[in-house]
Amino acid sequence: MASRKLPIPYFYAILASIALGSLVGLRNYLFLMYYNEAEKFMWDRGWFIHVVNYLTWALILPLVYYVVGRIQESPGTSNGVLFLRILGGGTILALLHELISNLLFFPPLHFLGVKEMTSETLRHIVGVLPAAVITRLIEFGIIYTVITAIELRRKYRDKQLELAQLEGQLSSAQLNALRLQLQPHFLFNTLNTISSLMEFDKKRAQKVVSQLGNLLRFVLSQDKRNLAPLREEIEFIRNYLNIEEARFPDRLTIEYKIDEQALEAQVPTLILQPLVENAVKHGFANRTGPGKITLACQKIDGGQVMITVKDDGRGSSRPAEELAASGIGLKNVRERLKLTYRENYIFSVQSREGQGFEATIIIPFQRQRI
Repeated sequence: MASRKLPIPYFYAILASIALGSLVGLRNYLFLMYYNEAEKFMWDRGWFIHVVNYLTWALILPLVYYVVGRIQESPGTSNGVLFLRILGGGTILALLHELISNLLFFPPLHFLGVKEMTSETLRHIVGVLPAAVITRLIEFGIIYTVITAIELRRKYRDKQLELAQLEGQLSSAQLNALRLQLQPHFLFNTLNTISSLMEFDKKRAQKVVSQLGNLLRFVLSQDKRNLAPLREEIEFIRNYLNIEEARFPDRLTIEYKIDEQALEAQVPTLILQPLVENAVKHGFANRTGPGKITLACQKIDGGQVMITVKDDGRGSSRPAEELAASGIGLKNVRERLKLTYRENYIFSVQSREGQGFEATIIIPFQRQRI
């Protein structure tokens, strides 16, 4: 704690102490004015002594900050031991405070001719020392509480920042894992498709190569971004599904229901890919007949965007909660939505035996920050 910066800049602490001392002096003056005894106000005792008192605390603030840190450096200390440490440290600082404040108070008044220093002055200092130390102890307790509150707030802020950084790293790690998941098996299938097309439809093979290039360019360009416009995500999915259509010619039908107003919304990068891949893999690829995949997005009331991916495959009779928690892709989608939007999102799945599978995402409509 001692190696860290002071809770407030040293110069500001000095200015604040002078202002606080002046306010206390002004309070004393106004109090006497109320009783029509303003003439009894003594500037040395009614104002200067308070300024010196608070100024002394400001001058020894680095030492006070160090002592508070030493008192708190044992987190497992019992309340009784902590109280004794505060009392001991406070007493030492109180005695030091009295020594410095007396040096700041009496010599200037002596040289200014306001109050001469005599042996009586020394007896006065010694006589009031017990009461003064108790007063300084109370003041140290207040300062200790304020410094502790500032430190707790600082630690809380640091923890929040650390948590946000960890969440960002986790989100990036999940996105990288998704990219790695996308590349091997999808590229293998696509290359097989291109190889097959080269024998009887070279133009279509060239088109698939171009679409694959666009798809990979998008994936690689998102290296530092966790959010992207929905328009770019839809374009990525179009390339993805166009390649899948080339794998299953005349069998796979794709329907897009796109609301143009929703396309500028920021969404987590590659958030749709697991849902579309799930629709292809489980809703279509394992059956011999034709199939249909529908991708819909729209801006809805309340400033939200709703995205739906639906297939007409075999479906499942398993509960929706169980389906949403099954598979790496769906878990990845849920976790990334939670990291990005906290509780301000909806991710649901619906499926019935023989009626396909439908996944729905509802998130806030947020435009890209410029």
